[in-house]
Amino acid sequence: MIEPRTLKGFRDYPPELMIPREALLEKTRAVYRSYGYAPIDTPALEYAEILLGKMSAEAEIQRQLYRFTDNGGRDVALRFDLTVPFA
Repeated sequence: MIEPRTLKGFRDYPPELMIPREALLEKTRAVYRSYGYAPIDTPALEYAEILLGKMSAEAEIQRQLYRFTDNGGRDVALRFDLTVPFA
């Protein structure tokens, strides 16, 4: 039998933790909405050129970026934060 494991930097939220967490998040969302903020969700994958922008090839973030060519031949990367989608 395979023992369940979680990747480093990630965690599972069982119901006894998830229910209060969701309640807190909903209260937080309600406060943001009361001040006129609207929710936004952007793709986790972006074209690499968008994420890389004008940074140099030596930039540390470029070396840490998870980047690959998808089945359609597109150069894509996993978004590292929300800076680019919000810009």
